Amino acid sequence: MHTDEPPTGTLQGRPVPPATWDAMARLGYVPYDITAGEMHFVVGATTGCYGRVAVDAGCGLGHFSRRLRRLGYHVTGIDYSVCSLEVAGAEASGPQLRYLCADLDDGVPPGLPLHSVHLVVARTVVPFLSKPVEWLRQVRDWWLAPGGQVYLVVPIGQPPLQAGQMTPAEIDALCSGWQVKRRDQDGVAWIILRPNIP
Repeated sequence: MHTDEPPTGTLQGRPVPPATWDAMARLGYVPYDITAGEMHFVVGATTGCYGRVAVDAGCGLGHFSRRLRRLGYHVTGIDYSVCSLEVAGAEASGPQLRYLCADLDDGVPPGLPLHSVHLVVARTVVPFLSKPVEWLRQVRDWWLAPGGQVYLVVPIGQPPLQAGQMTPAEIDALCSGWQVKRRDQDGVAWIILRPNIP
């Protein structure tokens, strides 16, 4: 069963515990559907993907992970909801698609080779991290291969924020120090980040 609404009162505070995401996975909750416009934006900004490495950080039920695999990436989906990963793995897995249980707030996930990732995806995940700007720095400094990039989906809001939203100022802070390509669509920011070249 697919639902667009989380259970009432579940997404409060940072970080959200794994049991909450497990409950939403059982309901088939997907925060934002993947649209053709979004895929056009991502594919247009991330060329030459066949055989490259992608990480879907906070992959949830694996919908975007499977899209990345179809584009030709070798994909690792990371989440700390065991239930979400079970659902994702039941849909598809194999040599080009694997899933890893890890908490993004705990540093570089075990089994992820350093400086090896060409694309890190974090769709509607960053607002739930305890230190979003620091996490992005870690991705830049330890995860990304030369020429690698990050794709974020961040819901835009104003105080009082709804769960999972960030203010424009918070989003600007995320992008500080990066080369940025951005498109805002229906209250959501699609953002491609590339490390600045010294």
